[in-house]
Amino acid sequence: MSTLSIMPAESTSHLARRLAELLERGDSDGPLLGDSMRDSALVLVEALRQRMQRRAEPEHRSLFDLDDRLIELMETVEETAELGSEISPELAQEIDTYLDAYRLKVDQIAGFWRWQQSIADISAKEAERLTARKRAADSRVTRLKGFLFAFMAARGIKKLQGRKCDIGMQRNSTASLVVDDPLQIAERYFERAVRFTKTEFLEIVYQLPEGEARQRLEALLKEGWEVNNETVRASLVNNEPVPGARLVTGSHLRIR
Repeated sequence: MSTLSIMPAESTSHLARRLAELLERGDSDGPLLGDSMRDSALVLVEALRQRMQRRAEPEHRSLFDLDDRLIELMETVEETAELGSEISPELAQEIDTYLDAYRLKVDQIAGFWRWQQSIADISAKEAERLTARKRAADSRVTRLKGFLFAFMAARGIKKLQGRKCDIGMQRNSTASLVVDDPLQIAERYFERAVRFTKTEFLEIVYQLPEGEARQRLEALLKEGWEVNNETVRASLVNNEPVPGARLVTGSHLRIR
């Protein structure tokens, strides 16, 4: 029977040193370990295995699992303090183990966050580069088509024939509008988009006489209106109450 004792608060590194010293003594005594020394070595190996298993177990849990377990451990500490008892070495060791695992998990999440953010930043820069490249290519195509059109139109050529492909002129399916002199176009063809607040629009509509124009404008009052968020924000910033709206200061996450 081995008389080797293992202290609950004994660290993993200390157990490893004890095992190494025991094996060194065995080497100096002979090629084979004695029964007592072999039993002691087995006790140390089993203690190391259990310690390593306890240390590795929390690392595979989620951050929420670790948080729940830490809450349970701290509640145990509070109950022990209320009873006037001392915290056991086993409880202190488990708290240290879970705190280490908690910090490791947070570091892993932060690392994954930074990694994904770097991928997003690189992708955004690549998208900008490709967008600029597409814009440049489109411009070259437009200039080339304009040059070919002018070349063929000046010479009355309908088709340019190559060995593998042809480039030909083709009439558009829809005629394009060309305005030669806007001043000669009647006013009824002119229009523009005008922005009014709903209050201003109501004043204009109610001043109109009964007729088709007023009916059309009254129909526009029923739908299609959107809140001008910037105007509402400006009023709230200037301490002007806006029923139905408020400013809320939110929170965000960042890695420090």
